[in-house]
Amino acid sequence: MNDDGFTFLPGGVRLSKSDVRLDALGALDELDAALGLLRVALAETPDAELIETVQRDLLKIGGELATGQPALEAAAVAALDAETARRNAALPPLRDFVLAGANEASARAHAARAVCRRAEREVVRVRAAHPDLVFPPALAYLNRLSALLFALARGAKASFSTERKNFRRKLRST
Repeated sequence: MNDDGFTFLPGGVRLSKSDVRLDALGALDELDAALGLLRVALAETPDAELIETVQRDLLKIGGELATGQPALEAAAVAALDAETARRNAALPPLRDFVLAGANEASARAHAARAVCRRAEREVVRVRAAHPDLVFPPALAYLNRLSALLFALARGAKASFSTERKNFRRKLRST
């Protein structure tokens, strides 16, 4: 049993449960769960397939952190960039802060985006402590994924929302 505050990674590496790698692996696991909820909300759509692909890529990033072996290809980052650009081109320019919760799919995309940003920060902490365990595509992927999830949330809101709900900040007159 691993109830002494330690766990084992692949290859038999014993690791304290307070290690930054486990924080990052836990954040990636939470992101996978949030994306799973989003995928269910998008069932029977092409977006559900996209989210499943993303989940598989996240498993590769987790594997990299656990084993120190590169797995995620730079092409995965390029694919996210292209998909985000395609989605953003179809959306109106952003002029307000966006309130999450326009509909279920949009809210779940926003929640996944927030978890993604935290996962990215956790992986940055791993890079600071163990630079040899974090490969460039992993951080780029998480960064681009949060942008894609934001575009997906905005698109889901535009597609299904009947009422526009954004936060318009009052600007001070000077």
